[in-house]
Amino acid sequence: MINVYQIKSEEPKTPFAPVYNYYICTADISTLIDFNNIKNVILKKEKEIIEKYDTGLNDAYTELGPNSLTSRFEHYNIFDWPEMFNLKSAVKSIHHMFLSHLQLETKPVYVNGWANVMRKGEQIKTHIHNTDETCYLGGHICVACDQSSTFYINPVNTINDPEIFEIENKVGQITLFSNCIPHYTSKHSGDSERITMAFDMNIVKKGNKNVLL
Repeated sequence: MINVYQIKSEEPKTPFAPVYNYYICTADISTLIDFNNIKNVILKKEKEIIEKYDTGLNDAYTELGPNSLTSRFEHYNIFDWPEMFNLKSAVKSIHHMFLSHLQLETKPVYVNGWANVMRKGEQIKTHIHNTDETCYLGGHICVACDQSSTFYINPVNTINDPEIFEIENKVGQITLFSNCIPHYTSKHSGDSERITMAFDMNIVKKGNKNVLL
């Protein structure tokens, strides 16, 4: 079962009016995956990845900084990990359901994923995954959380009274969204880690870390 939300412009009355049509899809996969095990795997690998990659870091405007797992997203692909095999299958299934709902043809896509581990007081600031001609879908999976939300901003209305779509984070929730939608999170106020997985889906292979979904 998926939920699909649409951010769509009104019918333009002039040739200069903005025209847009964006989609956000959510689904609950908590009954399919042991997210406590996923949490433990990510926390175990966090220190190893941070120590292994200490150059060429890029936190992609999240402002989580160079000491974060997020800043190493270009150096590994979480979907390469054997512990993520079932999760990868679940992502593929939701992707097929989403495209079927929109009556779009399902084609092979590549996926690159990383983990975000946030501690008390941290926040993922507004950022965008992709805006080029190959822009496809981005994704977010909540592994562990405590009263937090992710906010998606209408790309055409980001400055004066921005149009914001809030999704409350729940363990086991997957979100797929048009990858050009800016997004950010609330500040993490819990005492335990807030852990999520984020990923990009592409119709063409980008870099050597992508795997076929």
